[in-house]
Amino acid sequence: MTNAYMKWEATQGAFGMEGAPEPVVDPEDVEKEYRVKVINVFGLDSLCPWKPTLAIAARVLKLYRVVRLRCPNLSVQSWVKALSDVQARAFKPYQVQQFTICFDLYLEILRNVDARVKKALAEGETIFEMLHLRWKILNGSEKRAGGFRRERVAKRGGTERPDPRAANAGGDYYLTRERVNKWSKEVLAQQVQVPRSNDPEEDNLCQERWKNMSEEITEACIFLSLCRHGFVLLIADMVRSGELAKYGLAIADTLMDAFGEDTGLGYNIGCGFGTTIRNSPLGPKAKRLNFRMLVGSFHGHAHNRMCQLRYLATYVLGLEIEDLEGCESVYHRKQAITTYAAHVDTFETYTNLSTFLVNNYQQSLAILETENSLQFAMAQAGISGKDEFVRRLEEEKTYLRGLSKEPESETQKMDYYQRLVNLKARKKTFDEVFGEGSKANGIAKRHARENYDKVHNAVQEMEETLQVEARWTADGPEWNAAGLLVVTRRYRLCVNKLEELVLKRLFELTKMNMSQMGYKLRKHIAKALQVQSKTIWAALARYNLAAGSLTPKHQKLTWAEVVEYAFLSDFDILRDPTGNAALRDWATQGGRQLMDSFFRIERAKEEIPQLNIEICRLVTYICDEKIFLLAKEAEIIQMDPHLAYFIRKYRNQRGRSMKKKLGSWFTGTLEPGVRWAEAVEHDVEEEMDVDSDIDEAEAATVEAEIA
Repeated sequence: MTNAYMKWEATQGAFGMEGAPEPVVDPEDVEKEYRVKVINVFGLDSLCPWKPTLAIAARVLKLYRVVRLRCPNLSVQSWVKALSDVQARAFKPYQVQQFTICFDLYLEILRNVDARVKKALAEGETIFEMLHLRWKILNGSEKRAGGFRRERVAKRGGTERPDPRAANAGGDYYLTRERVNKWSKEVLAQQVQVPRSNDPEEDNLCQERWKNMSEEITEACIFLSLCRHGFVLLIADMVRSGELAKYGLAIADTLMDAFGEDTGLGYNIGCGFGTTIRNSPLGPKAKRLNFRMLVGSFHGHAHNRMCQLRYLATYVLGLEIEDLEGCESVYHRKQAITTYAAHVDTFETYTNLSTFLVNNYQQSLAILETENSLQFAMAQAGISGKDEFVRRLEEEKTYLRGLSKEPESETQKMDYYQRLVNLKARKKTFDEVFGEGSKANGIAKRHARENYDKVHNAVQEMEETLQVEARWTADGPEWNAAGLLVVTRRYRLCVNKLEELVLKRLFELTKMNMSQMGYKLRKHIAKALQVQSKTIWAALARYNLAAGSLTPKHQKLTWAEVVEYAFLSDFDILRDPTGNAALRDWATQGGRQLMDSFFRIERAKEEIPQLNIEICRLVTYICDEKIFLLAKEAEIIQMDPHLAYFIRKYRNQRGRSMKKKLGSWFTGTLEPGVRWAEAVEHDVEEEMDVDSDIDEAEAATVEAEIA
C-alpha cells in the first residue's frame, strides 16, 4: 500500500488536485449505495481491503492530518460529524471507529514514506539529528506535576489489546523504555555506589517542592528536552511513576553522547538533580564533559537565594539571555505535544528559527539600551566599576553559605536545653502529683513518675555527649545562650513555613491563569486558595510573634511585604536573626535591582556575538541543505521517480519560510560560510598537496646526491 500511495501521490501535482476524478452523480440514484471495487486508484483507503464496503479518500485523511496539526484539539468525532454535515447525511457513531482505522493506516503509510526518505538521505538516528544543532546551551525541563498531562489511566481487570504499530510511532525523538530503565533505582542499586559529596551547598530541599504523581497512571506525562531554539531533542514517557530520576538521567546521558563537552541543561529542580547526577554512575562522565545543570528563570523564585546564585540563568557566565523555560510554551498545548513537535520540526523549521533569532536580537538590543541608565544609577550609588557587582555576588554567596546549616555543636546545645526545659516541666508535674494534699490516683502517680524518669534519662544521655560537668541552671550563661539559639531556630522555622505557603500560593495563582483550564478546576483551586490564605495569615502571625521574641526585636511583616519578599526572593535575608543582612549593599532593594540589571546587560552582550554566529550558521545550512537535497533528488529520480518526488516535497517543506528583516542594527553577515566538514576536507587536501611537494623535493635531492 505504501508503494501504491507513493505512486498515486506523485501524480497529483503541486497542489494535489490534478489527479482528482470528476464527480459524476445520477440525481435519480443518489440514495443508493454502491460497493467500491477499486482501491487506491484515486487515493482511497479501505477499512477492509479484502471485501471493501467503505473507502475514505486520501485527500480527506490528508486534510484532517494537516488541520489537526494546526488545531490539536480537533477530535475524530468532530471531524466525522463535519463530513456528515457536508454530505447532508445523518451521523452514525460507528463511523468514528471506521475513520480512526483508516487514519491509522494512513499515518502508517506516511511513516513508511518518511522512513524511506530518511534512509535515502542517510538520516533517522536521534543522535545524528541532534548533532546538526551544534548549539552551546540546551533547554530541558520536566513537566511539573499537577499540570496538564498526557495520561492513560491503568485499568483494573480485563485485557488490553496490543498496539501493532511500530514502537517508534512517536518519531525519532522518543527514548525507548529500555534505555530509560537502565537508570532506574533498582538497576543503579546493583552497581558500584558512588560516594556522596561532602559539599554543604548541595544539601537543599528545593526539589521537595515538586511532589511525585500517582503510580496509577500508565503514561503519566512526558519528560521533554528542547534546544534553546525550541526544537524537540528528546521525549521520554513517564510510565507508572512520578518524576523519577531515571528519566532525567537517560536524557542527560543521551545529550552528553550527542553534544560532548560544555553542555548545559535547564531543569526546574536543576540544583538537586545536579547532585543526583554527580552521585550516580553518570557522575564521572558529566565531570569529564563539564556537564552542568541549571535552573530556569520562571521556576527560580521557588528556589532559595543560594540556589539562584549558583544555578539561575541570569548569573551564569556564557548563557546569554536564555531563560531555560522553552518547555512552558510547549506544555500549554495539552495533549498535542507530539504532533506539535513533528509539525514544528518538519514544516516550520526555518521560519521558527528565524523568528527566534530576530526576536532575541531585538530583545538583546533593548536590554543594551538600558546600559546608560545603569551607569547613571551606579554613579548615584557611588559604585566605581562593574567589578563591584561581581564582588557583591560573591559576598552574598559567602553570607548565605554561613546561614545554610547550623553547626552540630549548636544543635546539640539546643537539644540539651530543650531536654532541660522538658525536665523542668515534668518535675513540676511530679511534685504536684506527689505533693501534700494531692488527690491523684495510682495511675496518675505512676505516669508522672515514668514521664519524669524518661526525661531525666534523656538529660543524662545528652550530658554524657556534651561532657557537661555541672547541669545548666536557668540563671547560668550557658542556659541563656542556648535559649537564644532555640528562639532563633524557632524564628527561622517560621520563616521557612511562611515562605513555603506563599510560594505555593504563587504557583497556584499562576496555574489559574493558564490557558485551557477547566471551570471546575478553577473553582477548586480558588476554594483551596481561600483556605490557604487563612493558613498564610496564621503563619504570618506566628512569624511576627517569633520576631518579637528576638533580641533585638525584628520588625513585624505585613501581607504586602510578604508578597514582595516572595517576588524578590528575599526570604533568605529574613533568616538572619541579627538583622545585619539588611545593612549590606547587596541586600537593599535598590542594590538588588542594580545587580540584576548589570547581569542582564552582561548576558545581552554575550547574546549578540552568539546570534551573529548562529545566523551565519543558519544561512549556511539552508544553502547546503538545498544543494544536498537537489543532488539527492537528481540521483534518485533515475532509479525511483516516486521516491524522488517525496524528496522534492521534503525540500519544499523545509524551504518554506517567511522573510525576516534584521534591520540596520544587525552587525553580523548573511553571506554563507563553509561547513566545518568541508573546511576540514579542504585543510586535509592542502596538507596532502604540501606533503606531495615535500616528497618530490626530497626525491630530487636524493637523486642529485646519488648522481
